[in-house]
Amino acid sequence: MLRHRQQKPYTSPPWSPPWSILILIATALCIITPPKHQFLAEAAGGTKAKTINTKLYRNLCLGRNPIDDHDKRSHAILKLAIEASSQHSIVSRDSPQHKATCWMIYDDPRVTDPRSSKAKFLERYALVTLYVNTKGPGWARSDHWLSKESECDWYGVTCSGPFFTKKKVTAVDLSFNKVEGIIPAEMGYLTELRTLDLNGNSLQGVLPQLMFRKLKKLKKLNLHMNDLFGAIPREIGLLKNLKELTLFGNFFFGKVPNEISNLKKLENLDLYANNLTGNIPSSIGKMKKLKEFYVNDNEISGRMPNEICKMKLEHLVSDCLGARPEVPCECCSICCQGLPDPKCRDMKGGSKQKK
Repeated sequence: MLRHRQQKPYTSPPWSPPWSILILIATALCIITPPKHQFLAEAAGGTKAKTINTKLYRNLCLGRNPIDDHDKRSHAILKLAIEASSQHSIVSRDSPQHKATCWMIYDDPRVTDPRSSKAKFLERYALVTLYVNTKGPGWARSDHWLSKESECDWYGVTCSGPFFTKKKVTAVDLSFNKVEGIIPAEMGYLTELRTLDLNGNSLQGVLPQLMFRKLKKLKKLNLHMNDLFGAIPREIGLLKNLKELTLFGNFFFGKVPNEISNLKKLENLDLYANNLTGNIPSSIGKMKKLKEFYVNDNEISGRMPNEICKMKLEHLVSDCLGARPEVPCECCSICCQGLPDPKCRDMKGGSKQKK
């Protein structure tokens, strides 16, 4: 049975994005995303970091007292923030990274010190960057965020770990919480994350590709019912432990990347209601754990690959209804069609249902 899908109304953008969207994409890629060479170096085992003279940034935060040359904590924060996000984003006073860094130096009531735990500091820094970049004060709930409490006690954040050790962030669930803005690439520093659920919000922009290079342990990624656009990044295929990927109800365009078939543990793939084009990759048939695949209400064309039909999925839904279906499919459990008469039909039971 096709599960009920709660979907907020939205208007699909034209096939060619307006200039405002292109500018927003460029802004997200140039300002929000850390430099590519940094992530590649870390993926290769790391290289010796370039020496950073943090004394050059003693007046970084406008309207604040200059950072004292002997303030080792503040200089450690500066060094790590520049390494983690890039010098450009830290000195750009309108960037979320700049604002997060200044907050960590001057306003963090917990006085977090990266010298005691670099990993724990980066977790707090990543979450502060998310809060700043998605209008945190306007969230429906933001209990304890940016307080003296541990980030493990912030609303929507779950931490876990062995007894007598510092617990790590393993889940962030801010679904239906009026989160609005762009997902920062710094979320990749939540390296122990298993669940990221940001569905039912007003997130915009493109997905930060380089974020996926670090979230090696992620099992659930729920970004459905937002305003995300751009191509689904090929780096999605790096999330080898992913079991659930839901992207429905956004504005993603372009082809379904072949790299998605690298997700050998994936059980649920939901791409419903986007602007995806091209053919469905036959390589999806190699995803032996897959149980549910939803690809209806897109601009996809071409026959459902036999490799997928042979999988005998529990739920396989495409635009295969009508005299001239966009995606001819003999094995789909539910077939749908779009305007002017949108509807779906249960191919097993024969009943019709409105989309």
